[in-house]
This record gives sequence, structure tokens and C-alpha cells, in this order.
Amino acid sequence: MEHENVIKANEIIGGDVVKALNRRGFEAEYVPTGQDALKRILEIIPPDASVGIPGTVTVRDIGALDALKERGNIIYQHWGKMTPQEMREARFKENEADVFLTSANALTRDGEIINIDGTGNRVAGMAWGRGLVLFVIGINKLAFDLADGLKRAKAATIPNAVRQNVETACVKAGHCVNCLNDESMCRAILILNQAVKGRKYHVIIIGENFGY
Repeated sequence: MEHENVIKANEIIGGDVVKALNRRGFEAEYVPTGQDALKRILEIIPPDASVGIPGTVTVRDIGALDALKERGNIIYQHWGKMTPQEMREARFKENEADVFLTSANALTRDGEIINIDGTGNRVAGMAWGRGLVLFVIGINKLAFDLADGLKRAKAATIPNAVRQNVETACVKAGHCVNCLNDESMCRAILILNQAVKGRKYHVIIIGENFGY
């Protein structure tokens, strides 16, 4: 019964956020599970489209990367063993793809999408790139307001730094310390208040927890 209540609550909250996103010019929808999100991704992205996938755990955890590869889509990503130059070029190709498939660090109840970045490639692709920007966001990313969302985005940097084996000041302290040093991963913050002019956005909210 408790599980059913959570599912129903997530559906209600997710539906409200979808309405808020639509008011801001985003095309949005709610799906109950990661498998539902994967199905919608494969429906939205054409089989012949190139897809740029930046540093997003959510997209990989729901199986979208593998599914798109198996289907034959051209994938650009900078994960894996690469030289610094290869990684740099891969980031450019991600932003030039037909579809930029990503997640978000936080999403407010009022429909503002927040992301924080160390190199700037991810926020650049979200604000200005070649084709469709497709967000896939777990219900755990929801924040009450902009201030709460910014805190959530900065907190997400800690597990992300651990994943990349980067000993940032926040990893050592266990919380954000607003560091200004070479290890900092919080260098560029993008708040999408509305859909950017000339860009097409699609947002899928999942009623399950995914990503940091």
C-alpha cells in the first residue's frame, strides 16, 4: 500500500512539474519507470540520428546508451579511455549531434532546469547546440525552488567527483565549501528559465530515482 501511495504521489507531483515546464516552452511528459523512459527515448530519437551523450549517469543507468548503439545510432561521448585531445573533440561532437541526450542536476517544482559544470560543455550543449535537447530526469532531482535547486546541483558534484576519482574540496569536507581552485567542478551554472529561442526541448520526468 505504501509503495502504491508513493507511485501516486510521484505521478501527481510529476504531472504538476510537466505543466510548469510546458508553460515555460518545454515539451514535457511524465513516465512512471526507467523502462518507460527508455521506450520514449527510442520513439523520440530517429534511428538515423546522431546522439551526443555528455556526462550523465541517468541516461546510462536506464540503458539508453546501449540501446541506441544496438539500434545503430551514431553516438558521441567523452567517457572511457581517451587522450585529453580526443576528449576535447568528443565534447564538441556531442554538442553538434542531431540530439543532445542528457539529464539535469536539479529541476524546480516551477519548471526551472538547473545544471552545474566544470568544463562547460554540458551547459553549452543545453543552451546552444545543433538539434533537439532531450532531458531525462529522475523524480529525485526535483527541488522546491531555485535556491533549493542550486543547493541540490552543488551537492550532486560530490558523488560525481567520487565517480571520476577527483579529490575536490567538497569530497574531502563532505559538503560544498564554495572552493575556488584547480579541482573545482562548479565553474559554470546554467538555469533554463524558459526554452531558449530557436531550440527544441523535450523533458521526460521519471517517477523513480536515477542519477545523483
